[in-house]
Amino acid sequence: MRKKLRRIFRKFDTYQLLSILLLIFLLWFSIDGKPSEVRIGIVLPLSGANSARAASHERGIKLAAEHVNKSGGINGKKLTLISRNNDENQAQTAINMRDLIYEHQVTAVVGGISPINSRIIQQYCEKAQVPFLTGLCTHHELTENSSDYTFRSITDDKKQFEAICEFSTRRFHARKPALIFDPVLFGQESAQKFIETALKNGQQVVAAVSYSSGIINFRKQLETLKATNPDALVIIAPPLESAMILRQARENRFMKPILGVNPFSSNEFIDYAGIYSESTICTLPFNPRMGGQRADYFLSEFLEKFGVPADADAAMGYEAIMLLALALKAGEYDRQMVRNYLASMHGWESITGSGGFDQNGNQVRPAEVAIIKDRQKIPVNLEELF
Repeated sequence: MRKKLRRIFRKFDTYQLLSILLLIFLLWFSIDGKPSEVRIGIVLPLSGANSARAASHERGIKLAAEHVNKSGGINGKKLTLISRNNDENQAQTAINMRDLIYEHQVTAVVGGISPINSRIIQQYCEKAQVPFLTGLCTHHELTENSSDYTFRSITDDKKQFEAICEFSTRRFHARKPALIFDPVLFGQESAQKFIETALKNGQQVVAAVSYSSGIINFRKQLETLKATNPDALVIIAPPLESAMILRQARENRFMKPILGVNPFSSNEFIDYAGIYSESTICTLPFNPRMGGQRADYFLSEFLEKFGVPADADAAMGYEAIMLLALALKAGEYDRQMVRNYLASMHGWESITGSGGFDQNGNQVRPAEVAIIKDRQKIPVNLEELF
């Protein structure tokens, strides 16, 4: 084998060998000795129950990366996205994270929807000291576990619960709400947090029930809730399940106010719920009016590129990359510098309005409340205009 290699190399003179080595060097590194691109890992469930939301989020991410690169990239270097599908599977999420952090050497990671998979992403990022930014996972505990590298740009469940409890008390004088929640996306911890939040607002949750994943008939749960004579119903569940629960509640003649959190504001929820979504109350993660011209530009560009209107999931994906780009421009490939810049971000202006991270990496912006009218999400402070 060695003799064959010697014969091959004898065919090249010294200058030719040096030229080959230089070409390899330039292809792999930039002139300043650093990689010619900045890599960001994306981990989302692009198949499975949350695939519609993940796909929309990824579109927003891709549009943001395109805009960053068109405006000069990260200090002249291309922003490269390395996307992985975890299929909402814990083992696959772990595989994705090892691949992104140790094989592709990403500078930061964006993604996560369900609490359990978001925690796996978080664990790998914290151990490897890689910044992790989620624009979808709202579970309140994600940023309450002394994590140093985890940031959340979307308003968490805790703030959403506070918003709908306060609004239902003020608007409907609700004192005895009932709660139905899913076992995966929110779970028992979120249900308990809602019950505690309601109590602080002078409400007593009269019943709280969950359901088995995959069911489509919620009559039994709704009958249990109706038997307690609640004066409002709160649903904290994914968009499709929320829509099915809403339809079945109305068909079962439950005419009291029905409220939900971010999934109610999704296009998927409104499309499936149809006329039943009328007059329901939701929290609003993306209000274009708060983002001004930035939001108008994003909405126009998104529609032109993908042929469908942008929803909140798309907007949160776009915002996550644009915020991360600011940190990357300050730190480029240094994960610690990027982390420190994110931690110092307060009072930013983006397509979702003003925001910032608190000492735990959590979004400081309060949750906004909207009412659905004619399939449109109308902020309650603007309701009289419609």
